[in-house]
Amino acid sequence: MKNSTFKNKTIITQLNAEFYFIDFNAEEKRTIRFNNQTFNYKPTGNTNGVNELAIALGTINNQITYPIVCVINPENEIIFQDTSYRNAKDFEVIFAKLKD
Repeated sequence: MKNSTFKNKTIITQLNAEFYFIDFNAEEKRTIRFNNQTFNYKPTGNTNGVNELAIALGTINNQITYPIVCVINPENEIIFQDTSYRNAKDFEVIFAKLKD
């Protein structure tokens, strides 16, 4: 989706106008402050790991899922998570539902 859906001019325009879009690498090693909390990198092996923010935003049914699209509301509550590949037309439908 990074190389297709999120390069679509209509989708990018809508994301920039109505959302704060962040492309986040779940393996980010830097400490991140978000919503008055600190999220650190947690090694899961010798050469890999995951940032706690990715765990907080990307966990569905007690399992972290990649890739994930996560939408949070102004109160920083998750209101939408999706793990499926979505094309531009799919996102137009999702945007319409999120506005309601």
